[in-house]
Amino acid sequence: MNNTDFEPMNPMEETAQPEMQADRPQGAPQPRRAQKMRQERPKVRRVGFFTLGIALILTGGCIAASMILPDFPLFTVAKLAPLVLVALGVEVLWANARKGDAQLKYDLLSMFVCFVLICASMGAATLPILLRYYGPDREYTERRLEQELEEQLNEKLPDGIVLDGYSYVDLNRMEFDREMTLADLKTEDLVRVNLTLAGAYADENAFAEACAQMLPALRELGVDQVDFHSENGDDQWELQIGGPFQMNASAQELAVQVTHMVRYWEDDSYTWWDEDELTAHLAEQENTDLQEPQPEADSTEITMEQAGETSAEVTAMENG
Repeated sequence: MNNTDFEPMNPMEETAQPEMQADRPQGAPQPRRAQKMRQERPKVRRVGFFTLGIALILTGGCIAASMILPDFPLFTVAKLAPLVLVALGVEVLWANARKGDAQLKYDLLSMFVCFVLICASMGAATLPILLRYYGPDREYTERRLEQELEEQLNEKLPDGIVLDGYSYVDLNRMEFDREMTLADLKTEDLVRVNLTLAGAYADENAFAEACAQMLPALRELGVDQVDFHSENGDDQWELQIGGPFQMNASAQELAVQVTHMVRYWEDDSYTWWDEDELTAHLAEQENTDLQEPQPEADSTEITMEQAGETSAEVTAMENG
């Protein structure tokens, strides 16, 4: 018999056997116990990857479309972002209905990373739009249009009636041409003019008549709102109109909206009051003065006169 027969393994050798199996090459057969454990391990199905993948594809496509197409409604698409949550919920329900013996796993970290990427991508895409809406190009275009409007007002308004004035143009839209003119303004844009009129006016009707004479030229230039102002001596006249109805009103209709202010001096300073309010204020102040008690200066003067007369009588009696 050969002396190289195998001897039974001791417990220490049995413990080291799994480590030896781990060092086996990939092609070597696995022990039956490891194959059985692998068969009993449940399948794992990840939920959320499909929806988030579709969301990333759509987000990238929308951003690319906004860069190629200037009129692409990126803000409208951004309002549809909550639909990603709806799609994710549908995927969860569908996975639960078809999971069978599989185990569902929600990879929250991947979902959060994808959400951050979507938000960052949308923010980077909207940044150029915000810069265009609030950037220097818009301000430059508005200031240039205001200067152009003031030059045309100086040409079309009657001579000698306007003492001073300034304009304000607001482009209330996302897209505009840097070289646009007043003729390119649209209904959503706002054009406002402030005019200071020269001369003196007898009443509200005279001031409203002067304002009505300028309305045709203002409508032709596309003005939406006008603030008329005039100050002469202690009188101040104001009229603020806007909208198509007031811009086409007659002088009689405008006279009702004219505000007449009066300068009121008190203690070396003055304030502007509405004429009716000032009349009521002066009447109230007069009533207050009448109700206050009069000072006792008259009684003091009478007492001094009586004392003088008494002293004069005493002196006459001594001389007599």
